[in-house]
Amino acid sequence: MSDDPLHCTCAVLRGASRHLSRRYDAALAGLGLSLNQYSILARLDRLDAADVGKLAELLVMDRSTLGHLIRPLQARTWLETRRDPDDRRRTVLALTSTGRAVLDAARPIVAEHQRGLETALGEEDAATLIALLERVTALNR
Repeated sequence: MSDDPLHCTCAVLRGASRHLSRRYDAALAGLGLSLNQYSILARLDRLDAADVGKLAELLVMDRSTLGHLIRPLQARTWLETRRDPDDRRRTVLALTSTGRAVLDAARPIVAEHQRGLETALGEEDAATLIALLERVTALNR
């Protein structure tokens, strides 16, 4: 491995992440949604509901950043806060029907960009990239 800072794994990953995020953000902008906000909606759709701490952990995001991203989603009534049915002292976030409709509109856009990346890299390299990134993510667990 090179000591050249331009070849630092972290720097390359951050650059790639920023590049891809910009592309997805531009594609989702017509829905008034960023990639990070899409990730929140998609995760909540899978979970049904979650508290902010759990959601932040799953999205590998600090709570303050998550809070900043959630506020506009709540203002648009795409997310709601409700009491946790298992512990009435806690509140959880959940998708509203409007939020689910936005998510449903966003999914084909995200899928199209995913297919574009897979086409550009080739199916095998795209699968290898995902596997390697999942291994990197697992290092911090």
